[in-house]
Amino acid sequence: MRRDIKDLGGGLFILPGAQALVELTKSDKAQDVNFGGAVLTSGGFKIAPWGADNLQPQKMLELVYNNHIKPQLITTARDFLLGSRVGCFTRKVVAGKIVVEPVIDTAMEDWYESIDGDAAMQSLAYNLEGFANYFSVLSLASKNYVEGIQSFDATVVRALVTTRPRPDRYALHHDWRNFKADEAQILPAYDPLNPSKFGECLLHGRDWTPGQKYYDVPPYWGTRKWTEVSNKIPRFHSSGLDNGYNLKYHIRIPAGYFDQFGDTPEKRQAAERELMGAMNEMLAGVDNADKAFVSKFAVDAMGKALPGWEIVPIENKMSDKAYDSVNTQANIAHTSGHGIDPSLAGIDTGGKFGGSGSEKRISYQLHIALRTPTKRKILLQTLRAAHKINGFNPEHQFGFEDVDLTTLAENPTGQQKVANKAM
Repeated sequence: MRRDIKDLGGGLFILPGAQALVELTKSDKAQDVNFGGAVLTSGGFKIAPWGADNLQPQKMLELVYNNHIKPQLITTARDFLLGSRVGCFTRKVVAGKIVVEPVIDTAMEDWYESIDGDAAMQSLAYNLEGFANYFSVLSLASKNYVEGIQSFDATVVRALVTTRPRPDRYALHHDWRNFKADEAQILPAYDPLNPSKFGECLLHGRDWTPGQKYYDVPPYWGTRKWTEVSNKIPRFHSSGLDNGYNLKYHIRIPAGYFDQFGDTPEKRQAAERELMGAMNEMLAGVDNADKAFVSKFAVDAMGKALPGWEIVPIENKMSDKAYDSVNTQANIAHTSGHGIDPSLAGIDTGGKFGGSGSEKRISYQLHIALRTPTKRKILLQTLRAAHKINGFNPEHQFGFEDVDLTTLAENPTGQQKVANKAM
């Protein structure tokens, strides 16, 4: 290979002499290892699909909201990210250490309130936790002022195929099942080197999972099989209460019982079906618990009982503890996949629920210290971009204010507000 050609890997090469970026591709496929698929081409646009059918976010929502734990885990993680509020902070060096302190900046605070910043940040944070991607559209009233920030859900936005290392254009569409190019809105990506380049642009906030050029993958997606198992357990119990858990009874009827209902097979079969329906209605369902069954039997000339009806219960060892054990394992997999202490999300995994107050406080502090800084930096990219465009005081930055849980001996209220260092 010539020395003036730079190999960036992944089929990307820079030709300095020609000032060109070259991409070698083997097929018309989006490059994401996960969620990849055939490129959606319509009206001159090439859309990088999010999933084999371009409906991966919709599938995620369906899986999550058919579960009794996932929504609470995502909401809890979002709340941890947002802290108690978005505030203004400054950094100082005190005794050789960087200290973050809150400041009052009315220009920043008034602007944040004017764009309904809390609503935008709540949506961005939920998309980041739920889909590992968020999409914020910055609208500029002039070259140096952001008049609005709007969050678009992952179900709405798709990246356009590009040879660049990162997407540079995005398509917004209300229904990707029925995509029509003339109904799509195309927006350029936010340019950090020239923030006010476009009057309207889209900032794509995400982490960077290897092999995912277009869309990132939420860590919890590794628990999807456990989620599917977890989603089946309530349906099993609901159906069991209505219809009996699997095979509940073995009903034995004398072979000649149906002879009395007709002299043809058709008449006897009709009587059988009618009886089966009546027995099913009587024995199945929560309203039929503890019902009594009465039958008659005959005796022969010797006084010996002839065969009669008999209902024999069938023991089903999978109807309670075994399913409960599977459910507990699924719950543990959920919380592990989301990286949240189950007690902080109010989830009982079958052990000692919650622990002591001091254990919860330490767990909360560890989560804030270890789990939120990187995601908060990603989340703050939108506010940093607006801060730069609006020309706010460079010594002040947006950040998150947390509630620091303390002991009652330290503070009678048990809490105090502190600045977060992820600015």
